[in-house]
Amino acid sequence: MRQTAVMRFHGSLPFRGRIVWLTSDQGGRSSGPPPTPPDHDYAATAFVPPHSLAEGTASFALRVADRTAWCSPASAGWLIVENTGVYTVQVGSVVVITEGPRIVGYFHVSELIKT
Repeated sequence: MRQTAVMRFHGSLPFRGRIVWLTSDQGGRSSGPPPTPPDHDYAATAFVPPHSLAEGTASFALRVADRTAWCSPASAGWLIVENTGVYTVQVGSVVVITEGPRIVGYFHVSELIKT
């Protein structure tokens, strides 16, 4: 069984929106939404289309409102990179969440919070 990365991110999570996890039939997680303790955040890799897994992946943190739901409101942010260049996220962006080479979810951005 694959371990998910959990941590408590103390930096800013400036992106607001909703996470949609893919089911195993869609090629996503066979175990459902990542089991994340309430005092932790989910960390994975992600990219912003039109860039791809090969050219624009960086570490991404998600703080999910309903940790058992396939679709839930969430806050998110890049862990190390700035919100520029291939990592630019804006209202209307969809951030593709990956675990290794597999796409496991889509984060739909509805608001940017100035930090």
